[in-house]
Amino acid sequence: MITQKFQEFLNLSAELRPDYISSLGTNDDSRTQIADILPETPELLKAIYTTVSGTSSDEEEPSLIEFVPGYRLIHIDEYEQEMKVISAILEEKGQVPAGVVLPILTNYGSDFICYYRSADGVEQVCDLLHDFGDLVVMYDSPEIFLETLCEFYKQEVYFLDEEGYLDCDLVREGEVGAALNPNAKYWSE
Repeated sequence: MITQKFQEFLNLSAELRPDYISSLGTNDDSRTQIADILPETPELLKAIYTTVSGTSSDEEEPSLIEFVPGYRLIHIDEYEQEMKVISAILEEKGQVPAGVVLPILTNYGSDFICYYRSADGVEQVCDLLHDFGDLVVMYDSPEIFLETLCEFYKQEVYFLDEEGYLDCDLVREGEVGAALNPNAKYWSE
């Protein structure tokens, strides 16, 4: 299910940005594999990194940088470093949660969208802003994360701005996000 939703997301992205999927590379392009980094890889990260390698922090083409507006999909070769950055942020802010926090997306300000699995096994996707260090639930589950992103494309919440960057209608994003993630604090704030 998750792999199919991820593929749907990629296909919807390609409708707006035809070169996006190829810019992400394939998992065999990379020497590093997600299972080498995370022996107990969550299904969401397996679906992503067995399909693509991610976006390098060196990517310069505006329309190919962002997975969602403001965030790029971490390249597999940069994954371990970004895990260290997240750990440092959480420790610095005294916000080390019980459970597992793993990066998915990042921006150039060291903000993250993360996979989170609580100590009791509940999986969610959260926002982690570098300046605050709090995990804020954005998506009620990894499946709903991908479903919501697909809806953002289907409902034309996402679009390319005049400079070629992925952008969004913030009001519609909030409405769609809240409708699909009723338990997530992020959309109600």
